[in-house]
Amino acid sequence: MTVPLLFATAVLGLTGLGGILLDADWRVTLSSALFGPAAAVTAVLGYGVEWKTRWQRWWIGLGYPVFVFLCGLVFNDVSLAPGLALVTGVPAVIILGVVIARERNKVVPIA
Repeated sequence: MTVPLLFATAVLGLTGLGGILLDADWRVTLSSALFGPAAAVTAVLGYGVEWKTRWQRWWIGLGYPVFVFLCGLVFNDVSLAPGLALVTGVPAVIILGVVIARERNKVVPIA
């Protein structure tokens, strides 16, 4: 459930890093183009969750990606300073790295 937030924040932070390295005068903006892929990642990962009931798959598994996408439409064009974007994005990149490393080390039985 936190993957879309981590994904969007990590992209925001990496964009802020680019702005700082380039000494750019632009601000980093949240956009629906950022939340669209976050919603797609959420929808793809929702199929990997073992939902207890059918309504959970429909309302949480499919409703949450739609909610993330709608948040992208609401928060479109909110801008942050590159430094602030970097400060919020670095922890998200680290957490995503840890989550991915832990998932890669899991043994999945074949058949």
